[in-house]
Parts: sequence; structure tokens; C-alpha cells
Amino acid sequence: MLDETMPGEIEISVRDVSDVEGHVFARYVGETQDMSDEPVVLRGTLRGPYCERAHTLPAEIAFRDLGPKEMGLAQAIVPDPCVWSPELPHLYQVDVEARQGERVVAEYHGMIGLRGGNRS
Repeated sequence: MLDETMPGEIEISVRDVSDVEGHVFARYVGETQDMSDEPVVLRGTLRGPYCERAHTLPAEIAFRDLGPKEMGLAQAIVPDPCVWSPELPHLYQVDVEARQGERVVAEYHGMIGLRGGNRS
């Protein structure tokens, strides 16, 4: 898995990838920008797969914010994922923003690969 993290802001992790589905999580790990009671909400998309060695039909999957019990955490569930391998390096584009009220407090833009059996 490729993982680019904006320092101290948003972390991306991939878990439980199988032939059926894969789970991609985005977590806001920065400080809130003000003292308001506004929660930090994550929004974004996962697009792919993209592979230079194979023709694919990319899909767009929304990240779903996991709400007040998991503040600052969102999940995208990838149906029928194309896993990354050296022979077929399938990649997915991740674009996520963390918002507190109307303010964007962090952004993440990067490519990730999904590998079967991932736990973190």
C-alpha cells in the first residue's frame, strides 16, 4: 500500500481487503482550529482503479463520515477491489477534506494501492 499523509492532519489506512470488498479509512488527527463546538467532519471520494498495464472502468466511491461516536473518521467501502501487485499496480485516487463548520481544516490528496489481507 502506498500512503502519503499530510503531516499531522489526515491519515489514510486500508483494512480488510478481500475479493468482495476493501475498507479505506480517513482519520483527522490535527487540532481543531477554534474553540467552537463544531465537530470535524470528513468528506471526500475514492476513485479508481487506475492501472497503466490494464484497462479498468474507474468508479467513484464516497467517504462516509462515521458520526459523533467516531468523530474525525470516515470510511469508503470498495466493492470488488482491484488489488495492487507488481504485475498489475492498480491505484486509487483519494481526495478528502476535514471541515469544521464552513472551514476546511485539512486536506489529503494522494494515490493508494489496496493489498489483500491488509489489517492497517
